[in-house]
Amino acid sequence: MIVTEGLTKRYGTVTALADVSLTVRKGEVFGLLGPNGSGKTTTIRLLLGLLRPTSGWATVAGHPCWSDSHEVRRLVTYLPGELRMFGSMSGLKMLRFLSDLRGGDSLDRAVALAERVMKLDLRRKVRTYSTGMKQKLALAQAFADPVEILILDEPTSALDPSARAEVLELVRQARDVQKQTVIFSGHVLSEVEEVSDRVAIMSEGRLLHLEDMHERRSLRMVLLRFAEGVPPNVPDDLELTVRERNGSTCLLEHRGRIGTLLSWLSRSPIEDVAIGTDDLRSLYEQYHNTKPTDSEIPSR
Repeated sequence: MIVTEGLTKRYGTVTALADVSLTVRKGEVFGLLGPNGSGKTTTIRLLLGLLRPTSGWATVAGHPCWSDSHEVRRLVTYLPGELRMFGSMSGLKMLRFLSDLRGGDSLDRAVALAERVMKLDLRRKVRTYSTGMKQKLALAQAFADPVEILILDEPTSALDPSARAEVLELVRQARDVQKQTVIFSGHVLSEVEEVSDRVAIMSEGRLLHLEDMHERRSLRMVLLRFAEGVPPNVPDDLELTVRERNGSTCLLEHRGRIGTLLSWLSRSPIEDVAIGTDDLRSLYEQYHNTKPTDSEIPSR
């Protein structure tokens, strides 16, 4: 659905994006995760044809993002991180204006989302809305648009916790019900982790790592304390990977069947065991505790 190869953007001597190659699959939620200034928004603007790449290329549904940007934007709804609205319009008129830009087919759904889900009074002037209310209005229109691709840049930045939960549910519905492809850009780890099928971790304009979240959710972390020191080997059929060894304790990654693991544990000289999951934070911190180097950039 979306492909980039060697995508790079420089402003003079400043590199905003460096050699990013990735593929976003049709019908998935693809998370872009990184701190401010990591290259997330630059990547999005290159995909929309709002910026011309210094080198490399990008396509959306087979259309070159720069040379065929009009067709790309016909397929995409983009919610930017910084919103600009007409303050003199009512909320309803603002939705009608935005819907008309798309041909007028999305107004009824946008109004329903704004009133029932976002709890907005659409009779009020937009200038009387708080920052969070303006974001809710824009989100209602974004989720109402019947497009193939939805790109959300920091979509929950001004929202309260309950509204954030509603937005994450709408993201899941966009994928599962509307069958849309969603790019979800953010720096709140828990949100990106909750809704994404795959996540790209970025820093300083570089793509550091691509993580399949379905595989990560199936990963168990097993902390063991042995009575007589850690055994030198772990059976191959247990799908265990030793992450750390320290004296009589051992931290393992497990991706196999829990029954097989428990059977092995019952036969081992173990004094204590703890089994848990490994969230995205530990992976994120692994890449952000050190300065990125060229060797850390994946090819796909």
